[in-house]
Amino acid sequence: MDFFGYQQQARRYSVLLLVLFALAVVALVLAVNGVAAWGVLLLDWRHGGYRQLADLPPVFHAWISGITVLLIGLTTVRRLWQLGAGGPVVARLAGARWVPPDVSDLPRRQLLNVAEELAVASGHAMPRIYLMEDEPGINAFAAGRGPADAVVAVTRGCLERLDREQLQGVLAHEFSHLLHGDGRLNIHLLGLLHGITAPGALGLWLLRSAAPSWGTGGRLRRNGGLPGQVPLGALLALVGYAGVLLARLIRAAVSRQREYLADAAAVQFTRNPRGLAGALRCVRDDADGARLRTVQAEALSHMLFVSRGGGWLRRLLASHPPLDTRIARIYPLYQRRVASSATPAPEPEPPAVAAPASAAATANALAGQVGEIDAAGLGYAAELLAGVPSSLREATQTAGGASALLFGLLAAGGVAAVHGRMDPQEAAYVAHLGAAARRLGPHFRLPLIDLALPALLALSPAQRQRLLDDLHDLAGTRPAQWAVLALLRHHLAPPARPTGGSGSRADAARQVLATLAECADAGGDAAYRAACAQLELPPQAVTAERAAFEAALAHFANAPLARRLRLLAACALAVSHDGVIEVDELETLRVIGAALDCPLPPLAGRPA
Repeated sequence: MDFFGYQQQARRYSVLLLVLFALAVVALVLAVNGVAAWGVLLLDWRHGGYRQLADLPPVFHAWISGITVLLIGLTTVRRLWQLGAGGPVVARLAGARWVPPDVSDLPRRQLLNVAEELAVASGHAMPRIYLMEDEPGINAFAAGRGPADAVVAVTRGCLERLDREQLQGVLAHEFSHLLHGDGRLNIHLLGLLHGITAPGALGLWLLRSAAPSWGTGGRLRRNGGLPGQVPLGALLALVGYAGVLLARLIRAAVSRQREYLADAAAVQFTRNPRGLAGALRCVRDDADGARLRTVQAEALSHMLFVSRGGGWLRRLLASHPPLDTRIARIYPLYQRRVASSATPAPEPEPPAVAAPASAAATANALAGQVGEIDAAGLGYAAELLAGVPSSLREATQTAGGASALLFGLLAAGGVAAVHGRMDPQEAAYVAHLGAAARRLGPHFRLPLIDLALPALLALSPAQRQRLLDDLHDLAGTRPAQWAVLALLRHHLAPPARPTGGSGSRADAARQVLATLAECADAGGDAAYRAACAQLELPPQAVTAERAAFEAALAHFANAPLARRLRLLAACALAVSHDGVIEVDELETLRVIGAALDCPLPPLAGRPA
């Protein structure tokens, strides 16, 4: 999967969305002006007023245009502000409920297990999983501005009517949307299209408020409304239907190709076309298989796993390709991929990965695996999760246990470091979890953090900040611990967008590279100079500091993707310059990639 290409394509679709939104606003302004002008002519005809459209003064059209643009703009801004918290807001809008990590009933536990395998295999942070319990159909969606607020929501029908491999296909489809950058695009689409339908919504509200209603005693009460409210509402509702058509056209233009890409990536992830195709067949064979009962079904249609069409017009304006077309494309696509990759499976590599022809080639190869996921990685992720002791799995499922696990992972002095900060029983629990996690090895570090994140995200912002402060005080001096702190801060207390200039970017890059160069067994200064040369930076003397390292990674968190990928490649060069990449170095690189929203799949210990 071309992570950079798909992310860039998602950004191009965002630009296309803005262009289409602007054109739709212009079309709505013209439509409202036309309807309002004809309404004035018809209402004023018997009074001998305006008799032709040309008689209307320009100020009339200016006022109508201004009011229309203001209505659409305010509605759009209000909805985008509501969606500012990202995926959880969209999930609640759909009536979905969060599935806590400590859930015990079998269907929900299986749902979380499949999602955890996909998260570990891709290196993507574990999204919060939501369930639409009141929806018997088969459907799902993914949303979020980034990994820190990403969610995946599925309907109750997915749990009741799909087997495990079909559920895996659905979740792989949604994970691919998150990896491709579609979660942010979906939120933008949801906010902008809500503004386009605002005139029609206002017209329907005016009609409903003026319609007769039943009062006390069963008597029919005539509301009447303001003078001209009914004709005005009718005209706005008529224009609103044009807004709905424009919204559907934009959904079709932006979403259809993204669904083909997500299907292709899901097959690539799982190497099992039966799962995804089987889920699509279940929807196709049931006339009501994908329908959502929520009133937000139309607004959410562009981000759903399946959006069923009706007549020819609905199929023409549908945000998703036809089901038969999607199913027909899955098996040939899978067969082509298998034929192109039919090579004998090599033996598993040792934990230390020897560098090929040059350290630069190793660095570029590692950075090129950002966003990659395949069947081998999925199987390795399942083995990793199966190897986590039950005590650690249970700890990740509650906020208290997850916090204790992080204390144990990061405490520099083991039991001595936590004594004096907590009671002896709690300190012993922290030390036990930390020792158990360290016995597993460094390649379990990031999966354990991913498993702990959903429970930690349930804490209030103040509790999360207090946890981060305590972890910062306990952490040691190793760069691997600094990287974990930066990752946790990125997810639990994301900073505001940095505003530094090019000089501050260069200083931040030097700080990251100088810190990582210290990981090399030998030649740290040479590794730092080589990594700076990769970024075309003068290698100025830098003192590695934990606070500066965290600030430097936060500085790059919202940088353009190309810049983040270049930094990650330079980081890979810094740790590979000594000729051998140890597992701890590789896992530190993966943590940094996750903090930069450039997820690297698990690489150490899995088959090549």
